[in-house]
Amino acid sequence: MASHIDQGSLQTIFNSNENLQPVLQCVQVKPLASQQGGPERYRVVFSDVLNFVQSMLATQVNSVVLDDKLKRGVFVRLKSYQTNVVKNKRILIVLDLEVLEELGQSEKIGNPQPLESKAEDVQPQSTTISGSGFYGNKPQPTAQHSVSSGMNLKSSTSHANIYPIEALSPYGHKWTIKARCTNRSDIKTWHNKNGEGKLFSVNLLDESGEIRATGFNDQCDALYDVFQEGGVYYISSPCRVQMAKKQFTNLNNDYELTFERDTIVEKAEEQNGVPQVRFNFTGIGDLQSVEKDTTIDTIGILKEVSDTSEIVSKTTSKPYSKRELTLVDNSNFSVRLTIWGNSAITFDAMPESVIAFKGVKVSDFGGRSLSLLSSGSMTIDPDIDEAHKLKGWYDAQGKNDTFSSHAGMGGSMSAAGGRMDPVKSVINVKEENLGMSENPDYFSMRATIIYVWQENFAYPACLSPDCNKKVIQIDEGQWRCEKCDKTHPNPEYRYILSVNVSDHTSQIFLNCFDDVGKLVMGMSADQLVKLRDNDSVGFGNAFLEASCKTYVFKCRAKMDNFQDQQRKIMMDTYPLIQDNPAKARFALRDIRPSLKKRFESQRVSDSTTAHNNDDRNYARYIKNGKGPASSLFLANVPKPQPQATDALVKIKAFGLNRMDLLQREGMYPVPPGVSTTLGVEFSGTIEEFGGDAECGFAVGDEVFGLAYGGAYAEYIAVSTHMLMHKPAHMSWEEAAGVPETWITATQAMYLIAGFAPGKSILWHAGASGVSIAGIQLSKADGASAVYVTAGSREKIDFCVNELGATAGFDYHTQDWPREILNATDGKGVDIIVDFIGQKYFQGNLDAAARDGRIVSLGAMSGTKLPAGVDIGAFVRKRLRFEGSSLRSRDEDYQGKLRNTLVDHAMPKFADGGFKILVEKVFPWEEIVKAHELMESNQTKGKIICRIG
Repeated sequence: MASHIDQGSLQTIFNSNENLQPVLQCVQVKPLASQQGGPERYRVVFSDVLNFVQSMLATQVNSVVLDDKLKRGVFVRLKSYQTNVVKNKRILIVLDLEVLEELGQSEKIGNPQPLESKAEDVQPQSTTISGSGFYGNKPQPTAQHSVSSGMNLKSSTSHANIYPIEALSPYGHKWTIKARCTNRSDIKTWHNKNGEGKLFSVNLLDESGEIRATGFNDQCDALYDVFQEGGVYYISSPCRVQMAKKQFTNLNNDYELTFERDTIVEKAEEQNGVPQVRFNFTGIGDLQSVEKDTTIDTIGILKEVSDTSEIVSKTTSKPYSKRELTLVDNSNFSVRLTIWGNSAITFDAMPESVIAFKGVKVSDFGGRSLSLLSSGSMTIDPDIDEAHKLKGWYDAQGKNDTFSSHAGMGGSMSAAGGRMDPVKSVINVKEENLGMSENPDYFSMRATIIYVWQENFAYPACLSPDCNKKVIQIDEGQWRCEKCDKTHPNPEYRYILSVNVSDHTSQIFLNCFDDVGKLVMGMSADQLVKLRDNDSVGFGNAFLEASCKTYVFKCRAKMDNFQDQQRKIMMDTYPLIQDNPAKARFALRDIRPSLKKRFESQRVSDSTTAHNNDDRNYARYIKNGKGPASSLFLANVPKPQPQATDALVKIKAFGLNRMDLLQREGMYPVPPGVSTTLGVEFSGTIEEFGGDAECGFAVGDEVFGLAYGGAYAEYIAVSTHMLMHKPAHMSWEEAAGVPETWITATQAMYLIAGFAPGKSILWHAGASGVSIAGIQLSKADGASAVYVTAGSREKIDFCVNELGATAGFDYHTQDWPREILNATDGKGVDIIVDFIGQKYFQGNLDAAARDGRIVSLGAMSGTKLPAGVDIGAFVRKRLRFEGSSLRSRDEDYQGKLRNTLVDHAMPKFADGGFKILVEKVFPWEEIVKAHELMESNQTKGKIICRIG
C-alpha cells in the first residue's frame, strides 16, 4: 500500500510551488465542538508515510465524513487545499478531496513524524486549485486602493498571507482574507444613557465559508461606502475575531469580525477564485417540515407582488414599510414572503422573475410564511443552475399550473402547560443530557429547594403592557425602555431567580422567572426589592423561608447563547407544592426503575471498593460543608473513574488559590456537577484514559493541568483538553503552580483585553500569582510598559527588579492613579487587570487611556460602589469594562486557553525564561497551615502542597 502514497509530498506542498494533488493516508478523524446551530467541523490527520500534518475540513467537504467514506486508514487524493502556518504550526485547510475507495483501508503505514515548520515559514502560501484560479498563477500587480478605518490611505500589490475564512480564529494575529461582500446592511443607530452610536455589517464569502463583519461609529463612517455588494475585498488584521452573536446573523460560522481603527480594507481588482453568493436552498414544498423560527435559503418564481404598506409597531410606535411577495416553485406550492424597510420600498423585480433569497425566517403564521431578515439578501435572476432550471420549468408548464398554499396546514405544538411531560430525577436530567439537543426538552421533576441565590434576583422592567424589557435609570425618577422608546417614573421589578434544587440523586440549578418567583418567594419582586433596601434582616429571612420546600417543577431545558458562550438553561413553569400524596406516588412511580438500577449499581460499586484497595483515594473535605481552615479533614473516597475524554491522574502536588478559601467559607458556589473537593490545579502522572481521550498523551506521561475541582486528592479524573506535558526540568511543585495563575493571566491579556505588542498594561496586586505570570507574559510579548501596584516596597522592588516591571506604586502611601498618569505623560495605560473591585474602580477609570480596557477578575474590597463615583470616563475615553471568571467556563473554552498558554509560554518554561515563583511547599498533611499562610496575605508566589 505504501507504493500508492506520494511519500514526502507534504514537505513539497508546504515548501515549493509545485502543482500537486497528492495521495495520502488518513490516520485520524475527530469532530470538533461547534456552536449551537453551527455546522459540524472535523479535524483530520493526513500522512505521507514520512510526515503527518494536522488538517481541517472545510464544511463543504463534510459529506465524506457523514457518508462514512473518510475514516481512519483510507487513502485520499487532495484536490483543493490551503496551506497555512499559524503560530509556527503547519496546518492544512482541505477544500476538496477524493476518497480512493478502490485502495481499501489499512493500518497506519510507516512511522510518520510531525511536519515541523521552519523559521522561514513566516507567510502561508495559497495553494487553492479550483474555479478559474489555478495554483501557481500569480495575478499581475495592479494599482489597488485601500482604506483603513483609521482613514490612513495605503496601497498594496502583494497579499501572500491569504487566509481562508474557515481558518480565522481569535488566536491568529496577522492575516488577510480575500472575500466577496454578499450583503451590506443599512446603517443602524442606537442611543442610551451613555450616548449614541451607529453600526453596519457585511457578509463576506470565500471558497471555504462565510463570516459576518461589523463596523461601529468611526469605522462605520470610514468603511460603509467602501463596501459594495458583489465586490471583492482584501481585509487585513488588526480586526477582532470573536464568538458570533447568533441572534444577529444567519451565517454558519462560530466567529464574526469587528472592524478596528487600523483594519485595512482594499478593493481587489481581480476576482479569481472568489465565488458568488452560496445558497443552501429549501424547496417551497418542503416548508411544512421545517421548524418555526428556522433560518433558510429559498428560491422561487415571483408570482404576485403587493403594494408597499406601512405598519406601526405596538411596542415602539415606529412605522415600518413592508411588501408581500408570493413565490412558487416546481413543487406546485406557493408561499407568502415579506420584505421590509428599504428593500420593500425599492423592490422593482417584475413578476415571473426568479428570485433567490438568503437568510429568511420561517413563521407558522397562516400555516407557513417567510420573512426576509435584516441580515439576509435577495438576488434577482441569479446566474445559477437552480434559477435556470426553475425558469425553464415555469416557461414550459408552470405558468399554467395551480398552486397549493401552506395556509391552514397544521400549526405549532400546544403550550407547555398542556403537555404530559415525563417525570425525571436530577440524575436522569444529567445522564440523559437533557437540553443539549437542537430542540428543547420538557419534563417534570420533584425536588427540594436547597438555596436561592440572592445576587441579581430581579431586574427593573418596563411598565408597558406585554413588554417586560429591562429599563435603565437615566436620572432620578426616569427609567428608559429602549424597545418602547419610553421613559417611566419607576420600573416594575420582575424575578430572574436562580435556585439550587436537590432530590435523592443529585442537585442542579434552575432559573425561575416572574410567575414562578412569586410562588417560590411568596411575594412580588417589588416587595422583595423594598425589603432589600429597607430591612436587611427581613430580606435574608425571606430567602431562608423559601428554602427547604419541595415542589414539582415543570421544566424546559434548552441550550442557549449568553455573552457569546453556550450555556444550558432550565426555565421553570408552574411549580406545585408536593403536598398531595397522590402526586408524590405519581412522581415516585416514574423514577422508581432508575432508582432501583442506581441503587443496585451503587451496591456493586461499594462491594467492589470494599474488596479492592487499589480503588482507595484520599481527599480533603470540609466539615459541615464550610468553615475555617481547621475544618479541613482527610476522607477515604472512591477513586474517580475517567469519562470518555478524561485521563486519570495520580497527583504529585497541587496549588492553592484564593477561590479555595472562599469555597471553604461557603462564599464561592461550585458550578453544577462539579466535585465539592477543593482544588483546581495540580501536577502528576497519567494512570489510565477514558475511551476518547485527546491524542498526544500516554500512560505514564508527566503532566500538569486545570480542573473544575477535586485537586486536593490523591487521584483526579480530568479532561485531556485541560492537560499539558510537564517539561523535564520543571519540578512537580513548580508545575502545580502554573495552570490557574498563568491561564487566568493569559485569558485576561489576550482573550478579554486584546493585548498586542506596543500596548501598555497595569497589573494590580503585582506580587500575586496571576500578576507575576502576567508581568512576564507582558514583557515577553512586547508591552511598551508594564506597571504594578502592591502593598509594600519589598513587593514593588520584587516586581521591578526580579520580574522586569517598568515601575510600581505602593497603594498604601502613593496616589497610584496620579502616579500612572505622571509616568505616561497623562495618557494613561491601555489595559488594566484588576482584582480589587470597589476601592480601585474610580482609580481605574482615571488611570485608563482612551479606548482602554479594564478587566475585572475579582472584588477583594467589595462589589458595591460608594457614592460619588464618576463614570463619565466610560463615554469620554471610550472605555470597555469587562469581568470574567475561569472556573465557570466550559471545557472547550478552557482547552483554547490551554492552547494559547502553550503557544505563548511553553517555550519560555522549557528554556527557563519564565520564573515560576513558589513561596512555600507544605506536605499535604499540613493543609491547615497552608490555608492559614494564604489568609495572612504575606506571600509573593504560589503556595503548594506535596502529596507523598
